[in-house]
Amino acid sequence: MQIKIIIVGILVACSYLIGEYIYKAYTNRHKQVNDLIRILEIVRMDLSFGMYTLEEIFKRVGDKTEYCTSNFFKKIEDELHNNQAKVLGEILNDNIEILTKETYLQNKEVDELRKLILTLGKSDIESQARMIDLSIENLKKLTSETQDDINKKGRVYKKLSTVIGLVIGIILI
Repeated sequence: MQIKIIIVGILVACSYLIGEYIYKAYTNRHKQVNDLIRILEIVRMDLSFGMYTLEEIFKRVGDKTEYCTSNFFKKIEDELHNNQAKVLGEILNDNIEILTKETYLQNKEVDELRKLILTLGKSDIESQARMIDLSIENLKKLTSETQDDINKKGRVYKKLSTVIGLVIGIILI
């Protein structure tokens, strides 16, 4: 009987941890979308000064290791610097999977960033700043969506997984 109680306790604890993991995924996505907005604001400021190339801007953003996208921007900068034969679109396509594999960003955010990066360097500074502002606004709309996901889905999964663990535990006893 004691073994059953221990197994049930482990089952409930594991189901709680699964729910907590799912909840953290939603909160991490929200944080990373906000980080992406901050990064785009840095890019906009650097472009506004007009003294930096895209390679230098990507290096500066890539050096900010507190952001989840630093590895992505470092790779882009490195390939722009070391591989003069490739154009930005090819480099971006080769490295975009870093964002989907190493972050909690979803396709919406990744596509928004991809579209923005592909437009950089193709027009004057004011037009590029407007494009960045538009992307920031789109991402801000997504932050309200991610906050709703935390409040609705994240909490539901957290509670649901614990309840499922309890129900299975009761069935086993």
